[in-house]
Amino acid sequence: MFSVDRQSFQSLSALALFTFAFLGSEFFFDSRIGLFISAEGVVGAQAMILGASVVGFLAYAPISKLAGGRRALRAVEAVGAIAALVTITVAESALAMQITGCIAFFLLGSLGAEAHWSMACAFEGSPSLAKGAGAAYAAGILLQFLSNQFVPAGMADAAVLCAGVAALAVFAAAGERDGESAGQKDGEHGNGQVGESSDRQYGEPAISKSPEQMSNQTQAMRAGLAARLNKTCSEQANADPSQQATPGAAKPVIRAVWLLALVVLLACMFSTLDNVVTLANAQGSISVETWPRLFLAASGLAAGVLFDIRERRYMGFIMFAVTVLSTISILAVEAGASPVIGLIVFYLSSGFFVTFFTTTFLQLAPRMRTPQLWAGMGRAANNLCAFTVSGVSMMLTQSGIAAVMIASLILFVLVSVAFVGAGLFRLPSTVGEREAIKAGLAAAAAPTLEEMQAEFISRSGLTPREEEVLRAVTADERPLKQVADDLGISLRMVQRHLTNIYSKTDTQTRAGLTRAFFGK
Repeated sequence: MFSVDRQSFQSLSALALFTFAFLGSEFFFDSRIGLFISAEGVVGAQAMILGASVVGFLAYAPISKLAGGRRALRAVEAVGAIAALVTITVAESALAMQITGCIAFFLLGSLGAEAHWSMACAFEGSPSLAKGAGAAYAAGILLQFLSNQFVPAGMADAAVLCAGVAALAVFAAAGERDGESAGQKDGEHGNGQVGESSDRQYGEPAISKSPEQMSNQTQAMRAGLAARLNKTCSEQANADPSQQATPGAAKPVIRAVWLLALVVLLACMFSTLDNVVTLANAQGSISVETWPRLFLAASGLAAGVLFDIRERRYMGFIMFAVTVLSTISILAVEAGASPVIGLIVFYLSSGFFVTFFTTTFLQLAPRMRTPQLWAGMGRAANNLCAFTVSGVSMMLTQSGIAAVMIASLILFVLVSVAFVGAGLFRLPSTVGEREAIKAGLAAAAAPTLEEMQAEFISRSGLTPREEEVLRAVTADERPLKQVADDLGISLRMVQRHLTNIYSKTDTQTRAGLTRAFFGK
């Protein structure tokens, strides 16, 4: 479907392991704390850990800057998350589980931000970005499915999750080692100066100004990475004016705000049904971890393939169609349709949603002032919405079909506005179309024949009479005798002027003079 090099494979693996560890830990936490509190309480406890993960996502960039180097930080975060998961396994009170759960998900959020940032770097400018995001998500879901099917609950389940967190840290460290090698090469080509200017432009928090805080090797890696981002963004900004009409080509901050609003609104829509699923799972009426979850993996892969068609030209339209389907599924479930059918439709839509917000912010991040912060902002915004509206959505799901229908329609209208504001209903130009537009603009900007001839005459320093002779002898193939008669001068005078013209224009024949005068 698409080819990957070693760095791309490692970033894909890191993102897939993050998906597995995050979703698996979320389900593990829900199952454990559900032994001590009510089903409604599980929803609230889940919201708290999701909120902690948002803080971890947002804290990644500043913590990395303060730490000076990221590899040791990844190891500390992995050990801390593993210790918290073990504590959740053996804890005997809901309060202890809640505290350690928040710690675990704060650290998982920071690890997730690192995974998204590595993905943004590895797939920078790639036409297969959505396929990569969808494949990583599908792989994470499949790992979680296999774990739920074949790993016993309890300590064995916790051990598998801990192994996933450790592997995530290992792949993140491996990606950093590859980044150092690439950064050193880019730093050699850019003499270090490009990286410094890119640091000022993008606010690169991982590039330290103090040599004592990090090794020269790490400085070269990060400077080179910043140089690659700066080069890509400069090429995109200066490509041609038609780029300015495509989503994300101009004013990335404004588009980022609209995209955040869109993700939050879509997350609100999905959060309502997600809480229905969480509540039903806590009550034992459905089993979330069984076969319907495979639709998440299938929809993630399908979304990646569809989104990448013609350089993600139709991604906005496809996601809007999925939003319509999701709205219908929410209404159907609340109206009494089969929970299994509603769950399948929800999972199909969710796979598209996750691939959409992951791809969108991975694509946007290099254009932002702090790219590490924005690479995982889609996941952070989704988790933030789940944290802030969980109580409201729970009340909504228990308020009856009328309330759900009204709220869903209001959300759908707001989502439509956000789609328009983010520019997702505009068709971006493809490479071929941009080349055609560039050629047309170049032709329109080219000087006319009259302008080129006037410049030729001025550059050659011809006198008015010489210009008159020049135009006459290059207009057609008339004999010089006829040219002299038409101009009312002697043949000898025409020949004398023509000799001067040859000298001034560095030509030797009438044919060569004609070609030079007409720019051929």
